[in-house]
Amino acid sequence: MTTLLNKAELSAFDGIYSQYHQAVYKNICKLVFQPEVAEDILQEVFMALWNNRHKLELTHDVARWLFVVSYNKSIQHLKNTAKEKTVLAAHPQQPVSTEDDNFALLKDLQLHLISDAIEQLSPRKKMIFRLCRLEGKSLQEAASILGISHHTAKEYLKASSAFIKTYIATQQATVPAAGLLLLSAYLQY
Repeated sequence: MTTLLNKAELSAFDGIYSQYHQAVYKNICKLVFQPEVAEDILQEVFMALWNNRHKLELTHDVARWLFVVSYNKSIQHLKNTAKEKTVLAAHPQQPVSTEDDNFALLKDLQLHLISDAIEQLSPRKKMIFRLCRLEGKSLQEAASILGISHHTAKEYLKASSAFIKTYIATQQATVPAAGLLLLSAYLQY
């Protein structure tokens, strides 16, 4: 299917979109809780795929590329939103705080905590967590990529999720309770 895409076959692109758009959208929604924004990012991801179809050497790894790009675009959106809020906060004559602003700041804090926790994992556990939670791979796919058994991958993911939850719980004094609830939804095993 991807060789057709490299030849700019619209039907191949439509097939890829049809096959992956729901999973990519769910991946984006784990980071961006605003459906309209998630839809925009989803469209950006598939536009990037279309615009880069001649540069990409896609084989059966279209899903991986889509999940990585959707993650990166979601993070970039959150960073840009946080940066805008910082600029607005520096200029008090402009309205600053709304519910959406508070929600985005909370989300940025959550992402920072998750990133810090992930960085403290062992290399294998970090890779399993990234493959399964950030790139949307199944446990079987992640185990195959790392050359470990499905059972080991499952245990690594379970331990990684537990560690991240514990890490975030220790940071409880700086994270509002609502943020912890949102994080627990993201980290569910």
